[in-house]
Amino acid sequence: MSGGRPRSAEADEAILQAALELMAESGYRALTMEKVRERSGVGKATIYRRYGSKEELVAAAIVHLNSDIPLPDDTGSLQGDFAATAQSVLQGAARTGALTLMPRLLSEVVGEPEMHALFHEHLVEPRRRVVRAIVERAKARGEIREDVSTEVAVDLMVGPFIYRLIIGGGDEAAFGDPVELLGTVMLGLSPRG
Repeated sequence: MSGGRPRSAEADEAILQAALELMAESGYRALTMEKVRERSGVGKATIYRRYGSKEELVAAAIVHLNSDIPLPDDTGSLQGDFAATAQSVLQGAARTGALTLMPRLLSEVVGEPEMHALFHEHLVEPRRRVVRAIVERAKARGEIREDVSTEVAVDLMVGPFIYRLIIGGGDEAAFGDPVELLGTVMLGLSPRG
């Protein structure tokens, strides 16, 4: 015999979606359980049965947000692999609002190690893991010098997009053409002949 009514998947989704939308609009610090209640249309008791604190709710929302970014099939080139990944990331971000959410959240939790670690683990690292694998493929094909640190290569490839995201205010158009931008970065990463 179970100890009560089963949890409603609809209520779970409404709560998490409301939390993500509110954080994208106003940030982590401005988020309150009351605002989540108002946005989600779910009762306060329902929210607190699931999440004992704002931090627990935000942690669940961030985990919910992160759909693992798939490693693209090997296209035979760094540019092809990177373009496929960029397209996948941008499509996911358009659905979830992650383009404005990620930089806002990461900047807001600079002084909060636990939340920063959570955001890094669920928002940053899954994307870095894919680009790391793309870099390793490119090294194996001879497109990137073996002496280049994989982590530095990831930073150089992803960094310009993060910069453009921040200065563009989360506008996807600010990214420009991922392959064109990568072509410029590759001048420094390619083997010297």
